Amino acid sequence: MRNFMILAAVAAVSGSANAMTIASSTNGPDTGPPANQHVIDDFNSAAGLSGTYSLVSGSVAGQYAAPFQDTTQYLAVRANETATLAISPAVKALSFYWGSIDAYNTVKFFSGATQVGSFTGSQIPLALADGSQGNPVNNRRVNFSFEGAKVSSVQFSSSQNAFELDTVTAAVPEPTMWAMLLIGFGLVGVSVRRRNPMIVAA
Repeated sequence: MRNFMILAAVAAVSGSANAMTIASSTNGPDTGPPANQHVIDDFNSAAGLSGTYSLVSGSVAGQYAAPFQDTTQYLAVRANETATLAISPAVKALSFYWGSIDAYNTVKFFSGATQVGSFTGSQIPLALADGSQGNPVNNRRVNFSFEGAKVSSVQFSSSQNAFELDTVTAAVPEPTMWAMLLIGFGLVGVSVRRRNPMIVAA
């Protein structure tokens, strides 16, 4: 079933009080961001990326393969390469469309310099993790939830060709966050008005 979603068990993070969850794992083809998330990178440019990687489209046998039914440019991380995506502001939940999932693909999440979690392709619910390119079950939008942590960067690596992914999305700010931002902007406005009183001509 293309839109099948599965709740996964909480994965304990070694050496951290935080825990991480694979909140959902959904068959391809990709239908876009989960509810309450917005696109933070679609890999149309290298903005926010560092490390070794390729931004490609289509497939090259033995090198990389487009995620199932993905016709846009995507990120490919080949053997022994590592790509890091910076995220600002830091987020509490994140998802991406993971193509032809392999057991040797690894994603790591960081809060500042501290690693708060790590997953391999073999840990993704329902994924075959055998590199199947045309099987929707092995091309999935995976939604990660970070409990007690805010993630500011994500690292993608692979020991063999290749780790392919597209369209990273993140949770929009919670209503309380929006309220705090609006209050902050309001206070700034009041402060500016007090420092610059209106002068009325006689």
